[in-house]
Amino acid sequence: MTGSVWSEIAAVASGGALGCVARYAMEHLPLAAGKPWATVVTNLIGCALIGIVSAVLARYATASTLWPRLLVTGLLGGFTTFSAFALHPASLLRQGAWGGALLYVGVSVIGGIALCGITLVITEKILSRI
Repeated sequence: MTGSVWSEIAAVASGGALGCVARYAMEHLPLAAGKPWATVVTNLIGCALIGIVSAVLARYATASTLWPRLLVTGLLGGFTTFSAFALHPASLLRQGAWGGALLYVGVSVIGGIALCGITLVITEKILSRI
């Protein structure tokens, strides 16, 4: 791997570490501890931040990919992958690709819930036999 690839990996890892710690903090705030709303609030904050960061990065784009890797993939990816999920259909909608955006959301949500449920049941059955 080249030096720039290692730099990108370091940027993703650094941002991801910060994002994960921020998510942990969000889930352990006194008002949010043990409540599912902490996840909802985290996801909404992440979506707002990825919109802001994406617009700023697009406006002040440089040849370097380190800032997007650090902030989008790392920091916000560690904070909430929901923000990345929201960015893709939002970008498709901006391009007028309504069908693609709806397909993306539908497959992601329905497919994700279905696969989670199916694998949860299968794994529980396997584990109950051990």
